[in-house]
Amino acid sequence: MLRVLLSLVAAFTLFFTSSVYAHPGKTDANGGHTCRTNCEKWGLKSGEYHYHDKNGNIIRQTNKATHPPDIRVNSKHVVKVIRVVDGDTIDVRFSNGATSRVRFIGVNTPETVHPQKPVEKYGKEASNYTKKRLTNQTVTLEFDVGVKDKYGRFLAYVWVGKELYNETLVKDGYARVMTIQPNVKYQQRFITAERKARQQKKGLWQS
Repeated sequence: MLRVLLSLVAAFTLFFTSSVYAHPGKTDANGGHTCRTNCEKWGLKSGEYHYHDKNGNIIRQTNKATHPPDIRVNSKHVVKVIRVVDGDTIDVRFSNGATSRVRFIGVNTPETVHPQKPVEKYGKEASNYTKKRLTNQTVTLEFDVGVKDKYGRFLAYVWVGKELYNETLVKDGYARVMTIQPNVKYQQRFITAERKARQQKKGLWQS
């Protein structure tokens, strides 16, 4: 009889933990997620970001911890690359755990993931090159005057040590120069790099 009671208690505990605390929902790169439905049932507010421990218990986080740090003009931030979207776009994690999408300033690689455009010539090569170079790497983002684009993505120069990766993409023929005001700090460097890539018929400039 005692064994039966203990089994019932264990089953009830497991059901309560998994049902009440470990509510469904996809997690992000940090292992957390935002409550979207039936939030009060779980003791959360709608839109509240949180994690679950190994037992399914909710670990509440402050909103500040889920947002990128304050990005100022001409500032620099060390981040980790958690995903390469295509040749000139990456997802990164800031030091406070927040994740954001970053578009490289001043360059444009051929499209590979555009919903309304086919994969463009040399697009896969550019995307694969950036994946090889940046995936899971720690890099420094340098911001210019315009911090975000109209899609809400951060705009940045990406430094791998002392290497300006935006420039590397152009120099090796993986990207064209694309200057958009007011972010023009390294414009001349990119133009020079593209001229050399054209002359040497590198990458997308091959005949």
